This record gives sequence, C-alpha cells and structure tokens, in this order.
Amino acid sequence: MAPSKLDLHSLIVFYYVASEESITAAADKLCLTQPTVTYHIKSLERNVGLKLLDIRRQKVFLTQAGIGLFKYVSEIYHQMTGAEKYLENLKEASLHIGISTTFSTCLASAASAFEKLYPHVKLVIRSASSFEVAEYVLNSEVDLGVVVSMDYGNPKLKSVALSSQERLVLVASPSSSIAQRQRLAFVNLCGYPLILGPETSATRRIILKKLRVGGCHMPSPIIVEVNSSEWGINLVENGEGVGLHHIKSVERSISEGRLKILPLSGEIWVGVDAILRTDAPEHPMAERFMSLVKEAFGTGREKPVPRVVAGQVS
Repeated sequence: MAPSKLDLHSLIVFYYVASEESITAAADKLCLTQPTVTYHIKSLERNVGLKLLDIRRQKVFLTQAGIGLFKYVSEIYHQMTGAEKYLENLKEASLHIGISTTFSTCLASAASAFEKLYPHVKLVIRSASSFEVAEYVLNSEVDLGVVVSMDYGNPKLKSVALSSQERLVLVASPSSSIAQRQRLAFVNLCGYPLILGPETSATRRIILKKLRVGGCHMPSPIIVEVNSSEWGINLVENGEGVGLHHIKSVERSISEGRLKILPLSGEIWVGVDAILRTDAPEHPMAERFMSLVKEAFGTGREKPVPRVVAGQVS
C-alpha cells in the first residue's frame, strides 16, 4: 500500500482555515503563526497537486477541489473529536485507587462520599501495604495511591500531601500484662509479641526503627503478619500481641473497652501522601478524590503537635 499524500496535521489546519474563511482566524484558533498556517496549506496543495484555496482581499474562498475535500475533512475532524471525547469518558468511567491498609478504615467515608457525588464513576479500591501500593502506581494498576508519607525511592513517583500529621498508636488487649503498665518506653516492648503488616508495610518499618532507636537490639518477635487492619485489630483484641494502628481505626474498640492505648513516652505521628506517576497524565477524577481524602482526615483531628519528616518519626 502506497503512503498517503495527506498529512493529518495539514488537513486539520485546512479544516480551520475553511471553517473560519480566514488565515488569521485559523491561526488564532490553532495557536499557530500565520506563516505556519500558510505553510501547511501550501504543503497540502503541493502534495495533492491541486489548488484548494483562493485568497482575495484577505478572505479565503474554497476552490471546487477545496469544497469536495472539506466534506471529507469535516468528517475526519468530527471523528477525531469524538474519539477524544470517548477516551476522556472512558478515563472518567472508572477510578482505581490503592489505599494503605493503615488508612483503609478512615477513608471509607471518602469513598462513600465520592460514590454519592459521582455515581457515574466506578470506584475500584485496592487495599495493601504502602510499598505495595507504590508498586501498583508504578505498574499503572491504579490511578493514584494513598500511603504513609515516606521516600519510596523511585523518581517516577510524585507525591501530594493530604495530611501533615496523623497519629499512630500501639494498642493491646486491656487484659494483657503490658497494658497494666502505667508508663512505657519503647525498650520495654523488646521481646514482646507484635502483630504487624508485611515487610512492605511502612508502619512496620516505622515501629521496628522506633524499637531499635529506643534501645531494643534483639529481633522483635512478629508472631503474625497481616494484610488487613481489621484482622490485626481482632488478633490484638484477643490478646495475641501488640499492634500499631491509625488512631481512627481503633477509636471504637478503645471506647468499648476492647483495646487500650499503651502509654508510651513518645507519640508516633506520620503524614499521608497521594502518590502518582510523574510520566502519566493525571486522571480527571483524581483531584476530586484527593479533596475528599483531605476532608476525611481533617474531621475530628486531634490537636496538632510538632512532627518530623515521615520515615524519621520521633
């Protein structure tokens, strides 16, 4: 098959010139210079071997060949704009979100609000550890991720701050021996069974670093690795060990007496980020979801305290 003599860009320029009946108006619409528009028209005429336009007193008139071509070019232009609209609608038809298990309970309200505001958009949520969510974003499996603020070590990721400080608490069953202590330092947790997320969990890395810095130099016994915040809370309630959770995830269990916050001398605060690929266009609904996430974290927040960079929480 011989290559086409028609250049799509030149055809679109021709469409605008013919529609506006003016080189100047077409140039304005296309954000091109007038010489560039003239170049495309001349190039198109040269390639097809026919004169398509007559310009008299700065007004454009279509030749007989130009009139015939304009019918085809109009169809091409409308097919292209229709294809663009189709793709935009396809992007808006579903929004895929990765959410760190640390914040899954808190963000249920954001997901619910989104579905009520945008019922035409299918919201698909995957809950996983923060580093797994980062991988989902890198592999384009989700449109954005909501994670613990941390350096995820990849220049293809960019972050948007959603909350500057969220409190994490170590909790245990009120009947456990460690919950009877009036005051605890991190070194007192040395050797006590822990119920944490997998190795790809940001909160797991944070608490293990806290223990090391606090003076615990022996391996911490992680008796259970869980990918679900709810499962972890249930195990802690049953007295299986100590867990680290976002305060809002355990508020109900604490108020009902099923969990107790351990009285550590230093509190744990983290930030929350949305992460996206730097080299991919942002989903048109991503900003709206992020706004709802900010609202979810802003409701009933505890009094702020100074916070250091995430990943170096003190």
